[in-house]
Order: sequence, then structure tokens, then C-alpha cells
Amino acid sequence: MPLPALLLFAVAAGTAAQAAPLTRSYPVCAGIRVTAPNLATQPRDLTFSGRQVLDLQFQARLRQDLQGDHLLQFKVHTPGGFLYQVITVPFVGAAPAPDAAERAARARSGAAARAPAPPPPRYVRGYPRPLPVQRLVPVAGDSRTRTHYGVSTLLPVAGTSITLGGLYGSWTVQAYLDDRSEPCGPVGRFTIRN
Repeated sequence: MPLPALLLFAVAAGTAAQAAPLTRSYPVCAGIRVTAPNLATQPRDLTFSGRQVLDLQFQARLRQDLQGDHLLQFKVHTPGGFLYQVITVPFVGAAPAPDAAERAARARSGAAARAPAPPPPRYVRGYPRPLPVQRLVPVAGDSRTRTHYGVSTLLPVAGTSITLGGLYGSWTVQAYLDDRSEPCGPVGRFTIRN
């Protein structure tokens, strides 16, 4: 192949590789919802005041109910792009819904529906104590009313280096499933201001 054609091929391949992340589809995670549990009204532009917010809650939305034991890591980056914190959350699949016979038996006996017992804590490499295990919970999906499943965690804000060190600006959070090197969904963006 002549040198100019080879160079043109290399440039085209590089452009396609750069464009790939923009059009990438994530098969497992649909996104991360960011909220402040202590606020009655959530800001639509995802800009939170460091003076008003105690914690931020991240809820990763999974497109399917993953059965078995899994780990989800929330990697939080500062406005400068530095890794601020990795929050690891062990989780298991959603509790199975009772079948028709079980629902009918409960209705006849007048027994209230019992919530399934919480999963036992799990030891995770790198943590000195076992971590609580979450059970996936169904959450509202996108506009097509598709059900997603949520895994949540909190990021402390009040009294941390975020407010004490003035780490204000645009933050990002991304979810990683089961120690994979690629994120399982798109990046979540939010802003913390003074």
C-alpha cells in the first residue's frame, strides 16, 4: 500500500476510534441519578449548594435484574478531573415476586406481605469489615416505561473536604460493575457550588 494511502487509513481509523465513545451504547447501566435526600425540591440543573446539602445520593440504574452476587463501584471525580473517592456497593438480584398461589394464600389468611430478609453483609477485598449488601429494587425507567433496577449509595458533602477545601464546580460519577475496567454506563454530571 502506498504511503499516502496508509497515512489516510491511519487517520481515518484514529477518527473512528475517537468517535466510538460518543455513540457507544451501554448494555447494563442506563445512567446514574444524582439527588440530595435532605432537600424537599431537587434542582433540575443538578446544581447543589454545599451550604444546604448534607449528602448526595447516587442511584445507578441497571437495565436488567442481575441475579447472584455483584459489586458496583461508583468512581467520583473532582472538578479538576482527579479521583476523589471510590464507593463500593455489594448487591444481589431483586427479590422474586410471589407467585399467584402464594398471593392467594396470603389473601385468604389475611397475612401481610413480608419483606424478604436482607442479605447478609459480605467481605470485599480492600475493606477491613464486611459491607452491607443491597438488594436490587425496581425503579421507574425511561419514557417507554421500561423497568430499571437501582443500586444506591451516599456521598457525604457537609463537613468534608468538598466544603472545607472549597472543591466547587462540575463533578462526575461513573459506575463500574464487577471490577471491570470499562464503565457499565454513561457518566453522571452534577455541580456543587458554595
